[in-house]
Amino acid sequence: MKKRVSSLRQKIFWLRDSVKGNPIKTELNSTQKLLNNSVPDSFSMQSSLEHLLQHAITTTDFYKGCNLLNGLDSFPIINKNTIRDHFDEFKSSKYDVSKCRKVSTSGSTGSPFSVYHNKEKIKKNIADNIYFSEKSNYQLGDFLVYVKIWSDTFSFKKKLDFQLKNMHPLSVFNLSDNEIKAFVSRLNKQSSEVCFIGYASCFEKICKYLDKLKENPITFKTKSIITISEALNDYTRHSVRKYFGVQPLSRYSNNENGIIAQQIEEGDLKFKINDSSYVVEIFDLNSDKKLNYGERGRIVVTDLYNWATPLVRYDTGDVGVMQLDDNKRPYFTEVSGRKLDLLYDTKGNLVPSHLSAKLCKYGQYKQFQLVQKTKNIYQVNLNTDTKIDEEELVKEYKSYFGSDAEIKINYVDDIPLLNSGKRREVVNEYYNSNQLNG
Repeated sequence: MKKRVSSLRQKIFWLRDSVKGNPIKTELNSTQKLLNNSVPDSFSMQSSLEHLLQHAITTTDFYKGCNLLNGLDSFPIINKNTIRDHFDEFKSSKYDVSKCRKVSTSGSTGSPFSVYHNKEKIKKNIADNIYFSEKSNYQLGDFLVYVKIWSDTFSFKKKLDFQLKNMHPLSVFNLSDNEIKAFVSRLNKQSSEVCFIGYASCFEKICKYLDKLKENPITFKTKSIITISEALNDYTRHSVRKYFGVQPLSRYSNNENGIIAQQIEEGDLKFKINDSSYVVEIFDLNSDKKLNYGERGRIVVTDLYNWATPLVRYDTGDVGVMQLDDNKRPYFTEVSGRKLDLLYDTKGNLVPSHLSAKLCKYGQYKQFQLVQKTKNIYQVNLNTDTKIDEEELVKEYKSYFGSDAEIKINYVDDIPLLNSGKRREVVNEYYNSNQLNG
């Protein structure tokens, strides 16, 4: 019965798309054609790139000085700060932003900013999601548990949307031992297979809880697991396989772009690059020198579908290594994205590092950083021109770290870069690596 319901949801999705003229189906067919070919379609990719660059030069103030004849080499490398500081200059004059989707992100390096997505970009992101999710064995309509930061309350419309999509939101802040126990018990009553997507650190936390039990309490059948936002370490990969019975696949994506790459085969750690949507380059950690394959550097992407806010040579703030396969198609051998330190409350319990993102609701910052200084002293570093509601912020963060937590707010002019060129959004100065891994 459950499978028939999932199949019905899938049919309804494609029926709605057909009524609108099959825009998503068309994008999906194009995406499948480009990504399933063992040999990259260089002509199609170059044509898409040239159209984007021409559009960026003629319709935005930021890129109007660039020369199309030199291709990408004429365009500067930009980052989150560039976009935030020149936001209006990035907007295309061809698009009414009121008809576009505004996408905001805290930024993995603690520099919040926003971009606009035009309708074509939104449809392409949906097609990409379908394509890469299917590679992990997830099908439209399957029961999906989504583990991430969710707002504290949901509107009726949002709850209905979850129900229609057959999705269950699980907050990273609801992963205490008792909450994990109750959630596993609830899923054990599911008659349908369960798919998961969520932060890698959340699956690590669930597995470390399961390690403490004499036997595995999971009896529900897991169909698919995709980890996002952080690198998937060996412990979590092997433990998820042990307890859930499936191999987790790591996805490299962000809010401002979409799915950039993903592991697609069990036992294969290579990341398939989504070159149907992006041109990906690797640059030196400390200079704007383009690197050769096999060298570790900054991941820089050009978004072929965002024409409302063109992002050409956008430094994602992440680090990776690319190689070429036998068909001259690039892939990632390594992605070090969104790497956050672990945080602990005053009793030594692990808390979600992503709670740093909750700082965003207290103001507009150029940069922010959450630091654990000692067992019970925490520091919030803010690079901002305006003061915030410090009392409310301290009150909220005490609820996460403990009533005996001492939370200091420090206003700074800058947050120093690491040697990698990234700023850490979360830092733990108290627990050394042996304690963290023990």
